[in-house]
Amino acid sequence: MTVALGKSVSETSFAEATKSFAEFLSGRGLPSDLCWVFQEDVVFRGRSIFIRSANLTENWHQAKACYELGRSRNLGVNLHAFCLLRSRPCCYVVLPEDDVDAQYLLMVNSLLKCSVWTDLKEAEAISNPLKWRLLRWKNPRSQFSGPDDHIPSKVTLLPEYRVTLEG
Repeated sequence: MTVALGKSVSETSFAEATKSFAEFLSGRGLPSDLCWVFQEDVVFRGRSIFIRSANLTENWHQAKACYELGRSRNLGVNLHAFCLLRSRPCCYVVLPEDDVDAQYLLMVNSLLKCSVWTDLKEAEAISNPLKWRLLRWKNPRSQFSGPDDHIPSKVTLLPEYRVTLEG
């Protein structure tokens, strides 16, 4: 489910955007207590999703910085929920690579978009650092592909875009 709110990102603060996003989720029967995640916090393994739960309280500041980067790039911003962690929606900020990517993502330049998967899976919380390192070692970042490959990195605040060679 996706809704373009028609709100200008340049005129909408992160606090206002997250409030609108929480209302969007609440209107679909989901909790409004958002959990922000980045590539470094997520492992996809088959149909399972694992979330490192140790640093999630710090992620709000990174998500805000990511949103601000999206505002400055003027390609549109999408707040997206893709799973649940202890019944909280796990979310990230989608920033397109360029104007063409924004078109593929059905994003309108400078507008706020909210989206959520219709059937949210419950992710498994991982708090043990050793278990997390093992999961990451077995599932490198290259495993990000498909519908959630736009999860940003804490380092760049952008997803790691892959170049495919045609031949």
